[in-house]
Amino acid sequence: MSATFALTTFIEILVSGLLIFGFMHEDKVIAFEQAIRRIVLGHIRRAIRIHNHKKMVARGEHLHLHTSHNQVRKTNSTVA
Repeated sequence: MSATFALTTFIEILVSGLLIFGFMHEDKVIAFEQAIRRIVLGHIRRAIRIHNHKKMVARGEHLHLHTSHNQVRKTNSTVA
């Protein structure tokens, strides 16, 4: 038996076992998928926010990361 044949057989058995486990514990698999999705989307949103923040700092429009406005509003106030 060659090593590639043994590895292929092992992978096929592993995939079959994971499929059977997925059918038996569908609710756990769905919860795991949703948790992974939340984590990935959170990282993507954070990376976009940091990227936009760096662009704004480079343009001189420094804002905090948690601010939802894209530009700094200038107020003209006069003191009486």
